[in-house]
Amino acid sequence: MYLSILWHMHQPCYLINGKINTPTLVFRILFNYYPMIILAEKFPSVKLNFNITPILLKQIEGVSSGNYKDRFISFLQGEETDANEVFMIASEFPGHILKRHPAINILLDKIKSRSYSNKDISDIKILLHLVCFHPLIKDEEIGELLKKGRDFDNSDKQLLLDKENYILKETLEKYRQLMERGQIEISTSPMMHPILPLLYNTDIVKKTKTSLHVPEGIFSYPEDVRRHLTEGVETYSNIFGKLPSGIWPSEGGLSDEILELFSEYHILWTATDECILAETLSKPLINKEHYNIWEYKNGISIFFRDHHISDLIGFAYQKQEEKKSAIQLFEHLNHISEGMPDRILSIILDGENPWDFYPDYGTYFLSTLYEMLSNSTSVKTITFSEALKSNIIRNKLDRISPGSWMGVNFDNWIGKEPANKAWSILKQAREVAEERMKLLNEEKNKIIMDYIMLAESSDWFWWYSLPVSKEIKARFDIYFRNSIRKIYETAGIEPPEYLAYPVEQWPTESITPYITPKIDGKITHFYEWYNAVEVDVFSLWTTFKPVGFPVKKIFYGYDENNFYLRIDTSEKKTIEFSISFINSLKKTFNIKYGITLPQLFFQWDDIIEMSIPRKEILSEGERLIFFNITIKKDGEEIVIPATDYFNVRFGEREENWTV
Repeated sequence: MYLSILWHMHQPCYLINGKINTPTLVFRILFNYYPMIILAEKFPSVKLNFNITPILLKQIEGVSSGNYKDRFISFLQGEETDANEVFMIASEFPGHILKRHPAINILLDKIKSRSYSNKDISDIKILLHLVCFHPLIKDEEIGELLKKGRDFDNSDKQLLLDKENYILKETLEKYRQLMERGQIEISTSPMMHPILPLLYNTDIVKKTKTSLHVPEGIFSYPEDVRRHLTEGVETYSNIFGKLPSGIWPSEGGLSDEILELFSEYHILWTATDECILAETLSKPLINKEHYNIWEYKNGISIFFRDHHISDLIGFAYQKQEEKKSAIQLFEHLNHISEGMPDRILSIILDGENPWDFYPDYGTYFLSTLYEMLSNSTSVKTITFSEALKSNIIRNKLDRISPGSWMGVNFDNWIGKEPANKAWSILKQAREVAEERMKLLNEEKNKIIMDYIMLAESSDWFWWYSLPVSKEIKARFDIYFRNSIRKIYETAGIEPPEYLAYPVEQWPTESITPYITPKIDGKITHFYEWYNAVEVDVFSLWTTFKPVGFPVKKIFYGYDENNFYLRIDTSEKKTIEFSISFINSLKKTFNIKYGITLPQLFFQWDDIIEMSIPRKEILSEGERLIFFNITIKKDGEEIVIPATDYFNVRFGEREENWTV
């Protein structure tokens, strides 16, 4: 029996203004992408398939060449780092990874309690980078640093930087080398990893098994599908110097229309889940029909993955000892092979996320499995392109049921209210841009289309569809709305106001912050701002906060006649503030140390305190206000919150009894 394993590797586009603003990319390169190819190299007789999405390829190449600046690397290089920046960076690491490193958790607790030293900050920066090194690539020097644990010096930092720089440059080169040797095959995907059937026409959901509601005609741009395919193939070709033979459709999403397009691009094979084949044939796969190669209309060949075995690796085997799991899997494959001559079993799953949860991060599972496959006489590993030249049994299909590797639907990307709303926002921006592009030059049009493609990425719609934490949703919501905003800005159009708010409205705590503070620029007594809304400014960033940020906390509330605002800042004469309200009475108040303003009363001493008459910012009968704050320092401006507004609803005194 033939066995074809495909490891799928993907990260969304984290690039904003030429910078990667998250530790995720470097972490995944060091913890997954480089170790996976190093391990494959140790077992040259094991044939493997890798799918590396074009946007991931582009980011790996950009960071390794220095064309993209990576803030996580800069964070290690820099001499000074704010404690809150460290905390925010750590929050983007997989929590289950950090839990295995007590020293990091001790230092994070010190940061939370504000009992840390400068040495603690210096140490945790190095520890967070050490965490990124998978056991497969930890050498003696990395091991010594881990044993050291604390009191790192500049030579330790430089050692880490040198090793990381080497691995970043070596990663894609290793994949290229093993592909040239014929041991692995690398496939491509659509450029920004969109769900192609939905991009082609969201009405495709009517042909799937879904219980969710999708408005008719919400989105349909077949030309965008072609653009993602064209740029995906070009990115692959530029990096590997050849055209791809196969394509993994994002999330295994296929339909008849998409398969027809693949043939136009001379793609020889694609793959998806066995459930799609069962639905297409309208019968259970009792005879393991998904272990055959299926030719679509005498053109492209389709491989259907074994859902159960793929999920065993992805979710089940992590719960037991790794070597035991590998032996169990190999015995299972051997048992299947007894009745499957000239058949192919396809295993397809993520090549990154599962290993986070394995006891030894997949080290012994994969090495044990590869070793047994190397010596097997009953199971032969093969790449998908090699399979096309083999004697594997073939069948024909003249149609396919639409769906993904999650099932015979697209429920994880459309149908939930937030996801539907995001598709509508995308459509509106797409229509406006298309009309405007007729008046713009080629360079501007290219930039607009890049942002449209970015907004079409599956990742944003995935997180709008799943019941995950607000923090995760907020992180990806920012990327989506930023791409939409850039479409409008590049086209020279004022972005709609609704882009200032999250696409998904999360439940908020009900609070009536009725206060009557004394406006003197000092904390007069403990209870003065006790009932106000309190905002820890550092919690507003889901990735990196600005270094040396001068504002620590913000408080706000009201009484019958006034809105009150307090800003805790570490500086005075070097910064200015603008407080902007976006209600029916649009007002902006510019505040600078030492000036006075007729419309409001403020004092700037130990803290900034101000009162603004309600009539200045609200029309008669209005009770809800929205505002943001712009901090100006050294010629730079930072708006908080970056993609939202603070808001408060004026209540009455009797609504706020406090005992």
